[in-house]
Amino acid sequence: MTSHAAAMRLTILGSSASFTGANDAGSGYLIEQDTTRLLLDCGSGVLGRLMAETRLEELSAILITHFHPDHYLDLIPMRYGLRYGLKPIAPPRLLLPPGGRDFLAGVGSTLRNAPDMFNEAFDIAEYDPAAPLTIGDFTVQFQRTTHDIPTWAVAIQGDGRLVYSADTQESAELEGFARDAGLLLCEATYPHSDDLPSNNHLSGLQAGMLAQRARVQHLVLTHIWPGVVRSQIQAEARQVFEGPVTLARPGLQLEINGAVAIESGAGGQ
Repeated sequence: MTSHAAAMRLTILGSSASFTGANDAGSGYLIEQDTTRLLLDCGSGVLGRLMAETRLEELSAILITHFHPDHYLDLIPMRYGLRYGLKPIAPPRLLLPPGGRDFLAGVGSTLRNAPDMFNEAFDIAEYDPAAPLTIGDFTVQFQRTTHDIPTWAVAIQGDGRLVYSADTQESAELEGFARDAGLLLCEATYPHSDDLPSNNHLSGLQAGMLAQRARVQHLVLTHIWPGVVRSQIQAEARQVFEGPVTLARPGLQLEINGAVAIESGAGGQ
């Protein structure tokens, strides 16, 4: 278990797209500064990796960017752990996109004929994407992305500035939103091709172009399709982005100090 972070720090919990690769998980990222601990997305397999880093009662909030399963699915086992654990804890703050309460009510109705299933375990609120949000030491802002369901990119301002693309296609709005970030955590689902299985995501090349145009300091590539040669994704981004390019992997830690992001833990798969 990690100690409380003095600097702003990102820990990768999962980096796979849609279904999980070997020894990986879906989208899940822990951002810390001092005693503030924010879980950003909670895809399949994320909960176990989160528990290796912190206890649920130490989370300041859980924030979900959109309702594709690889970004929220482990809220289900987390709910059971919170509801029936041997040691009761205060319900974690769960921040959902607009419409999220109704969505989770539908999940609860399907699973247990219990639309209030998640209300029993979480302190639920829907965030307003048009307004800044305070979570402990962080100020959080949102930008709608170009995905096939409503999805929000997230900017987290602490001692440094981290921008998370969530899932997206190319977007001038996202480019402006990410401007001058110390770290851009960006999806790069496929190698670049004119014949991708889906046009709903970025390639490694497109992620690199976004980072270069936004003048970010450090690019971290995540949400990569299992079976893709990750070094190819990284090489594509390096063709067009002049700064450091890091491949996300479970356990990887980076510190964001002002405009600089430095790898502080190697992690591993």
